[in-house]
Amino acid sequence: MRVGSSAAGRSFFSDETRLLLYALDRQATYGERSTCSRDVLDADARLAESDAQVRAMRETWENLGSMPSAEAMRLYVKVLDEEKPQWHDANASGDANRTNRGMHAKTGEHTLPLAFRECREGVWMFCEYEGNRPTARFQHAACTLRDKMYVVGGTNRGRFMRDTHELDLDCDGRVVWRTLKTKPGTTPLPACAGHRAVAANGSVYIVGGRFKREDVDSTLDSTRMSVYKMVKAHEDVDEVTWEKVTTHGEDAPCSRRGASVTMVGEHKCIVFGGEDHDRRFLNDAWILDMTSFVWREVKAPGGHPPEPRAEHSAAMWGADTLLVFGGTGKSTKCFNSLHALDLVHQRWMDVTPQGVAPPPRAGHAGILVKDGRYWCAVGGGNNERGLSECTVLDLEEMKWVSRADALVAPPVVGEGMTLCVLSTRDGSEDVVIAFGGYNGHTQNETQILRIPSDFPEHDVPSSVSEPNDRGVLKSPHTQDNARRDDDDDAALEYADASASERSNASSFETALSDVTLGVDAANISTSTLTNKQLRKENAELHRALHRLRADAKIIADAHEKLRVRCSTLELAALEDAKIIQDERVARDRLRAELERLRQNRADDDPDAKPRAPAAASWF
Repeated sequence: MRVGSSAAGRSFFSDETRLLLYALDRQATYGERSTCSRDVLDADARLAESDAQVRAMRETWENLGSMPSAEAMRLYVKVLDEEKPQWHDANASGDANRTNRGMHAKTGEHTLPLAFRECREGVWMFCEYEGNRPTARFQHAACTLRDKMYVVGGTNRGRFMRDTHELDLDCDGRVVWRTLKTKPGTTPLPACAGHRAVAANGSVYIVGGRFKREDVDSTLDSTRMSVYKMVKAHEDVDEVTWEKVTTHGEDAPCSRRGASVTMVGEHKCIVFGGEDHDRRFLNDAWILDMTSFVWREVKAPGGHPPEPRAEHSAAMWGADTLLVFGGTGKSTKCFNSLHALDLVHQRWMDVTPQGVAPPPRAGHAGILVKDGRYWCAVGGGNNERGLSECTVLDLEEMKWVSRADALVAPPVVGEGMTLCVLSTRDGSEDVVIAFGGYNGHTQNETQILRIPSDFPEHDVPSSVSEPNDRGVLKSPHTQDNARRDDDDDAALEYADASASERSNASSFETALSDVTLGVDAANISTSTLTNKQLRKENAELHRALHRLRADAKIIADAHEKLRVRCSTLELAALEDAKIIQDERVARDRLRAELERLRQNRADDDPDAKPRAPAAASWF
């Protein structure tokens, strides 16, 4: 049973002490149990591991009767003082107590889905799926709930999306994409981007984001951060209902995009930073109770908070410390600093891990692997370039992993992509699912990586990913039906585009398919090449194409910079030419005036000896 996110929740308390702390915490927060709302009681019941524990929790709280909240809090602190002296001293506990071990004990899978058990470790692979994958997008939201991943919203070509998709990772050994339509008669989710998705209490929630202006004006309170809950009534029906959650609290965070939303335990989430509708960057922190939906601002008078930022990543470091890395702020400045927010002692700390710090990064995705020990940053970029290399931080040793190839970036990597992790309960096995992003082109590839068992000390395999014998994972470009699905999705997404734009897009997709396959039927006989060899060549060409695209983007950016500089120099040259011309006109005018004065003088004194005027040498 988890007592909370405070120091009381750590495992060094006995069962009796934990029950007492639980009851005192609830008494101080909600008052008498008999007057508490049913939602809180049901949420507490889900924390218990058995019916006997539920009864013990209920009886312990009821025994406190009508004890005042202030008295309950006083006794809470007294118990902590007796059981754990100096619990309030952050330096006394030290960083050794900050660990994520056991983070998947309740929410993880017993075993990996059948489709991934035989995957080659340490190699990114394109996922072979059934159904229609989502259209290309970035700045969308994604999270896993049990053995499914959900993708919601996003943006492409300046258009916000409102659609919901489900990736079933264990459908009788298959991987299946499904489009979840809004249940008829219910209000759809407003089109949004820059939002975040979290799984809590067995449901998926969307927190924050930027919405279409007409949706903000008609249905949303633009001054408060929005929270939506996804309700799927039946597993066999591909329909969902989006319910707008009414949040409470004396104050609440303003609406924003690009904030980090991180689960604290199983029933709370913490929001940090972001960018509001006036494009101001923020650095405030808020905690939302996912059972009572009450907002509480984290006021941290101690330490120095990070600079206001958005598009950063955040993760929990132990039970009560939030880590914040990277992001972008005022004047498009990008960061590579690491900050920690101690939620117990309400203070910010600057953290300087051992090793060489990574380059500044924003718009990336972060994940925790190997039972929460390693925090990995993938994708994103800074003002200089897009970043294809990954960054790994060892949270137990608090040092940057020096191996540049400890985690290899996926073949398709960009800004605004999402990473989700499916882990076993013991934290020993992880599968990472990457989707979407923008790297000059908006993407919708589904890529899979099985984290090696000895990560990050593993031997780096060949850069060419080969599918396993069961053929579960390969490039979706090798499937004609997948291309048909993409064409259908593109027609649906860009229904308002002109006929010429659709024709160009279709021609581009066809050309891209030809380049990706790279198979000349006239020169290569299918009788001499096996499926495995073709897939290997396909993977090689796909990576080569990705590198060419990246190089082309770099060249295009450099060309644009040169064009801007040339335009600036041309304008300066024109201004200089105008100045020279004006000087020439003024000089000619002065010469004419001097000549006129000399002539007048000669007329006035006809006997005067002509001589050159003193000003003549000046010219």
